[in-house]
Amino acid sequence: MKSILYPILYCVFLVLLSACQAPTNSVQKLVSAPLKALENNSDIAGKVAKPIRYQQQEYWLLSSETLGVLLTDKKGNQLSSVKGHIELLDWRDNIQVGDQTFGLIAALDSNLGQVLIIKLDWKTKKLSELTRFKRPSAQIESLCWYQMPQGHLSLFTTDALGQVAQRIVVDATQHVLTDLVVQTFIGAPQTKSCAVDDRSQSLYIAEENIGVWRYIADHESELARELVIATQPHGPINSEVTYIEVLDSGDLLVSAPEQQGVWLVDIHNNDQARFVSLEGSHTPESVSALQQGDQLTLGIFDDETAKYFTSELIIPKKAKPQVHPSMPVVQPYAQSTAMAAYGDAADDPAIWINFADSAKSRVLGTNKKQGLKQYDLQGNLLQELNVGRVNNVDIRYGMELGGKLVDIATASNRSTKSISVFSIEPDTGYMVHISDIQTAIDDVYGLCMYANGSQYYVFVNGTDGHFQQYLLQQDAGNISGKLVREFYAPSQPEGCVVDDQNQQLYYGEEAIGVWQVSAEPIEEASKLIIKTNQTFVADVEGMGIYRYKEQRFLFASSQGNDSYGVFALDKNNQYLGSFKIGMNISLGLDGASETDGLAITSYPLGANLPAGLLVVQDGRNRLPMAPQNFKLVDARQVQGLIDSWLEKR
Repeated sequence: MKSILYPILYCVFLVLLSACQAPTNSVQKLVSAPLKALENNSDIAGKVAKPIRYQQQEYWLLSSETLGVLLTDKKGNQLSSVKGHIELLDWRDNIQVGDQTFGLIAALDSNLGQVLIIKLDWKTKKLSELTRFKRPSAQIESLCWYQMPQGHLSLFTTDALGQVAQRIVVDATQHVLTDLVVQTFIGAPQTKSCAVDDRSQSLYIAEENIGVWRYIADHESELARELVIATQPHGPINSEVTYIEVLDSGDLLVSAPEQQGVWLVDIHNNDQARFVSLEGSHTPESVSALQQGDQLTLGIFDDETAKYFTSELIIPKKAKPQVHPSMPVVQPYAQSTAMAAYGDAADDPAIWINFADSAKSRVLGTNKKQGLKQYDLQGNLLQELNVGRVNNVDIRYGMELGGKLVDIATASNRSTKSISVFSIEPDTGYMVHISDIQTAIDDVYGLCMYANGSQYYVFVNGTDGHFQQYLLQQDAGNISGKLVREFYAPSQPEGCVVDDQNQQLYYGEEAIGVWQVSAEPIEEASKLIIKTNQTFVADVEGMGIYRYKEQRFLFASSQGNDSYGVFALDKNNQYLGSFKIGMNISLGLDGASETDGLAITSYPLGANLPAGLLVVQDGRNRLPMAPQNFKLVDARQVQGLIDSWLEKR
């Protein structure tokens, strides 16, 4: 089930802020060591001084509107530079481009309005420009690096209109420079700074007179934000907010120049923010930090004196945040034609196998605003039947109808509270809408099919947990349904799949997990065989069974964290692990997120898909931004995941 978060309105937040921010008089205070001016500091006219470390030696990266980007030693002696009128910069080390690994600097040339990408070769300690991006239509106000879970290095920028853009700069698969915009959204006006915590995938944006916002940095995630710390009267900061630095602990340093200091913000307990007085500063506009244990080396730009300073600060000891192993990632090789309009439309796929020529197999997909669609194995739209708001779809083969054998697809139709029935021509895949079987379910939702010999069944469920099982019956070319069984899930279900060989129905209770019950029309209590956990999280949505090495593996979409759980049905339903579907940069395809339905088969679908196919609904189609669609994944990739998980057990 999809959740929709609307952009947060200022008027709502300003009413609530005072209830969730600490009063100023409760603030704990720290004091830095006295400031020391960096040597060779005159006429730099900069804004950012970043202390960095390489092989236990400390260096400085400085921005200068007169000299460009400067690399200096710890004392401030210049080692290298790149010319420009540089106001802002950010830094990431150990980035591979080609067969070399070096540091990468993103720098804003304020005169040209362009972002420069500069490499730092540690062997020679030389800076050199690699590329620059085209000047945007609005002035850039801040920039910050983000290394994505797949390893790609991306850059966030914010502009004078409040727009935030994320572009991939280094393709970690090919190890090449690129310029691929993966998302844009409206953030906040009067943006002064941004920073990203790669580990928690948190993007922080400083809004000058409001405070610091936190967004999810993952471009596949739903757009939402929260206020981490606010300015007075709704929070403790009695100043404009001008700069953000992320520490190793994940906590923040937030520059407050009018208070002559910074705020140390515990992101997990932000009402315990500590104010740090910078001894000897006037208006510290930016404060960067290099952390070694509980000691910070600070790089400070003081706006009033237009000079760089350094200082030391001891902060309370804190354990580094626990780093959870990242999920493995597979990539799509194709995507379907997008739905005609934005909104929650695409829902559930099914794979129709052409047994005469498997390379000409098809993917069926529901548009729950319109009807049933059919695609080839490259995602090209071949046919659509506008029969109403069909939600879920499934397929079985070889039913006798009107004196000949046809394949059958059924779909839950919310427009008519019915099961829509379609014939599929076995040689061509051509679909025809045959009939609608009326159900007694108020809001039909999930659906799956079951075949036992010449008997064909349809399971359909409703949002209230009501399940009905119908036996399909044919008469003179028409198909009707006979109700043979009813039962209830404790709460809302949707996705389901039947293992015909073992006569077992598996269905998901969205908030709880996966249930198992006989697929035969008999009275039997369902068993909860899989519960949601820290990685396989609610909502449990689409399901499919994959056969590999004479074993059965249940795949289920985990909508809450944009992933897919895999369970070994023949090993007591053991949870093997979860994976994500990430972007395929070389093909210009985004990954998949907020997935509803999925379908999977191990049947070889021609020479290009010898291990079968995985198809998932993509709830957020990002590259480029477009209405929802379906992503297609070569099943050889999931075979590799299964092998790796089984080897560890």
